[in-house]
Amino acid sequence: MFEKMTILGPGLLGASLAMVAHKKNLASRIDVWARRREAADNCKSQNWCNEAHVEISKAVADSQFVVICTPVRHIERIVSTISSDTAEGCLVTDVGSVKQKICTKASEKFKNSNSIFIGSHPMAGSDKTGMDHAHVSLFEGRPCFVTPEDNQDEHEIQKLVSFWKELGMQVSTASPVEHDAIVAHLSHLPHAIAMVICNLLAKSPPKWNQMSGQGLRDTTRIAAGDPAMWEEIFSQNRTALLHAAKSFEKEFKEWIKILEEGNKSEILGQLVNGKAFRDSLN
Repeated sequence: MFEKMTILGPGLLGASLAMVAHKKNLASRIDVWARRREAADNCKSQNWCNEAHVEISKAVADSQFVVICTPVRHIERIVSTISSDTAEGCLVTDVGSVKQKICTKASEKFKNSNSIFIGSHPMAGSDKTGMDHAHVSLFEGRPCFVTPEDNQDEHEIQKLVSFWKELGMQVSTASPVEHDAIVAHLSHLPHAIAMVICNLLAKSPPKWNQMSGQGLRDTTRIAAGDPAMWEEIFSQNRTALLHAAKSFEKEFKEWIKILEEGNKSEILGQLVNGKAFRDSLN
């Protein structure tokens, strides 16, 4: 698909992306940029990396496709940094899980550029982080958003959609604003709920931990994610997450009322509805 592809940030997503792009021959050459020399040298020793840089301008030079795979807090700054260094016709995207702020910044910075930025969000993370946990099947079968702005080139949008599909992802398109509302409900709210459950149980007697079963582990698994990363996500998507949280609060208050009234048929109805939705996710 591309002569040269550049990965900015070889963490879990970046390294996994380079691995699968190399395996599927999606780029003739894959270059990587890492902030630390040690990380760059580690990448250079991998068969999926042709060259590793610590100077970002050299990493993106002459590249047809650039993917920003850094933590969310760095993406806007990197967009600003590389907008004048990318080659003519270069397609730039990112993997951030919040899109409106990033796409607004990119729209401003790439407005007078010969290259184009279109946001992406491959929903393929893990509670593990770093290149050591990267693997070639990370993206297989997972959902992915592509978030074009209004009036962007349809050919470039489809090129980006095709790339993620080549990785085995299920791709949907949405505006940046719509994306943030959707993931606030489907991803960020569940993480917040798992965190709150853990914070509640952390106040219980320590011996309770020894009595917990698999259900608690399943329910709270995502709370094991990197706190610094999730603080960034919650802060950047604060408005949409607050809306989702208030909707949950209203729903949970209804459940409390049903429980207080002891209406068995309504309790059962809630459980049946919940099971039906959960079964639809399989």
